[in-house]
Amino acid sequence: MFKEGKQYFGLGKSQSRDFDAQIADTTLSVISYNMLSIAKRFTSYETIGELFRETSITVLEMTICQRLWGLFLEIISIIAELFDIEPETLMKSVIEADGTKNNKLIKFLDYTMSNAA
Repeated sequence: MFKEGKQYFGLGKSQSRDFDAQIADTTLSVISYNMLSIAKRFTSYETIGELFRETSITVLEMTICQRLWGLFLEIISIIAELFDIEPETLMKSVIEADGTKNNKLIKFLDYTMSNAA
């Protein structure tokens, strides 16, 4: 368990100086190992290492997607605040808009990005 936990879940690699963070890191690694070993036991006959590699890639992808989605929602909220409208209304108008409205929004974003740099 410890070898696979260190290889695939980063067990013991927490660089935090906070003791609670190190305990949380260890706990999450052990819980992940237990869940995946149970899933392997009941659903597949793959080696544990292969199962962990696939899951670690999936977890990484989900984390990146979640971060990007959060960033996207934050940008939409800021733009909605600038135009003094609800973020949901802005999302609908961007998704359902014709080409001229999308071009105006793209020009506005290009303008704000060039002035921010």
